[in-house]
Order: sequence, then structure tokens, then C-alpha cells
Amino acid sequence: MKTLTIVVDNLAATSFVTGQLRDRGVHVVESNLKFGQYRVTDRCTVWHLSAAELAHMTADRTIYRKIPEFKRSTPEPIILVDGDPMAVQEKISPAGMRAAFTFLALHNRIPVLTAKDPAEAAELIYFMISQAQNGMGMTLTETPIEEVTVDEPANGSNGGNGSNGRNGSRPEDPLELQEYILTSVPELNATAAKAMIEKYGSLKAVFAASAKDLTAFPGIGPKRAKKIAGFFAGVRD
Repeated sequence: MKTLTIVVDNLAATSFVTGQLRDRGVHVVESNLKFGQYRVTDRCTVWHLSAAELAHMTADRTIYRKIPEFKRSTPEPIILVDGDPMAVQEKISPAGMRAAFTFLALHNRIPVLTAKDPAEAAELIYFMISQAQNGMGMTLTETPIEEVTVDEPANGSNGGNGSNGRNGSRPEDPLELQEYILTSVPELNATAAKAMIEKYGSLKAVFAASAKDLTAFPGIGPKRAKKIAGFFAGVRD
């Protein structure tokens, strides 16, 4: 078995998790990662968050801006949370946390792994590295599989149909690409996204729209328009 290697963000180089990986013989390469702390492969980056960090991001709604940015930074993003976000004393309701998890899994197709504490988080990352670089591994009681075919999604994500019905593929046409990006916005349906791009012509113009402007689009009432306009304001900032 070859030596395992992981690229770790400079800010996480002295963390407990990184220390655990070093203790297990993993070769750690320090680098400056734009998002996440652990690059398991050239395509896969893990963003390790504590329950408190995830709850705080949800409470101040930065999660709705940072998660799409994280997804764009790596073909195969993974979120790893240690602890229980539902138990954190934050200004966020259980329903708000469930909405955040839905945003991660449904709208962004990002797997969310959970661990009870940092030690278990380190164990999970170790297994990711091991399986990515040395294969699944086998014991004497396991039967080898002759051939396994995996249909990898065109955009490198974790499969499933995209919310815009393009089977997860990234459009080449500039207008379709902007519509594709809009479909990841919470509370915004694909029909409205298409209509917005047709009317405004660019994401920049869409993000400048007011809540009142947004009520003109299909399926968007005043309450939903206010939420979407708030999200747009966060993107502009």
C-alpha cells in the first residue's frame, strides 16, 4: 500500500484533525485552499465544519452564498460536520437548519457527512484518502467484483437531475449558464429563473432587482420575493 497524501489548507495545518492524520502516517502537504481544508483528490475537497460553525452560517444566511462558491471551487465538494447543529444554541430554528441541509443536498448536490466529534471526523477523512488513493480494499471474506461501471455526471457532481432538468450537465450557452446558476438560489424555481434571465439579460441585472420587481415572476409572492431579494443583496455584498 502506497503512502497516503493529502493537501491541507494552511489554516488547518495545526488542527486536531490534521494532527490525527499525521499520526496515522499520512503525508500532509500544506497549501492555500480557497474553500475547504482537506483536498482528498485533485477533484474532491472536504469542508470540515463544527456544528456551531454550520449553525452560525445558517443563522446569518452566509451559507446561501458560501456553499455555491464552494461548489464552484471544486468538482466534487463534501461537507463534513462534527457535532449536532440542532443542539447548538443559536438564533436558528430546527426548521431553519433543515432548510439549510435541504439547500446543500437538493439544490447543490453536495454530500453531507456527520461525525460525533473531531476524532471521528479525522477517521472519516482518513478513510476518504485511503479509498481514493488505494482503492476500497478487501478482506478475505469479501468477494471481488469482476467489473463495476460508474456513470460519472458530466459536471463532476454527485449525480441526479439538476433542478433545471439538464441532468446535471453544465450548459455552454451564456444565457443558459446564468439561468442554471440562478436555479441554485433558495426559493427560486426554474421557470422564474428562466423568465428573469430573459427579462434582465444578465445575473448582475437580476441581482439588482428589488423584492417588488421579483413578484412579477411565476410562483413568487411578496414573502418569497423578500427572501430572494435578501439573498441577492448578500451576493452583491
